[in-house]
Amino acid sequence: MKNILLIVLSFFVLVNLSLANNSIESAKKEKIPINITSNKLIAQENIGLYTFIGNVVAKRKDATLYADKMDVYKDKNTGDVSKIVCIGNVVITQPNKLAKANEGIYELKDQKITLIGNAYVKSDKNVIKSDMIVYYLDKKYAVAQGSKNERVDVTIYPNKKQTSSQTKEKK
Repeated sequence: MKNILLIVLSFFVLVNLSLANNSIESAKKEKIPINITSNKLIAQENIGLYTFIGNVVAKRKDATLYADKMDVYKDKNTGDVSKIVCIGNVVITQPNKLAKANEGIYELKDQKITLIGNAYVKSDKNVIKSDMIVYYLDKKYAVAQGSKNERVDVTIYPNKKQTSSQTKEKK
């Protein structure tokens, strides 16, 4: 069971990073407790798969993940988490930040988070909507991909800070 907590800790690295808040190393060092609730847990240690089913709610610090189902995969050789897949009504929240999708995948080896199907990311007022959003953690960049029927839709609001030239213009 303590392996499950380690696995879920890794998931919250996903939560924090998907909202561009923390690095993997700082999340590992913090050792902040995680609380997960679901209607059912199936722990298949022999194949390295932990499945949380039904109204999954995972909380760590100020981040909360909601999903219908969450599969956590462990590498058979190292015992480390290799991939986390959340399916159905995936929502990740933090103060002033929100991410939603039909499916969310965190691949640790590739340092990649993929939000698939009605992907939506909001930070303060700024919004990205797309069929798929991929965030590369180690390179700190994202790619949003539209579909045949829907293009990428981005809304960016200007910063509230005034530059020195804007201040001079007002005088």
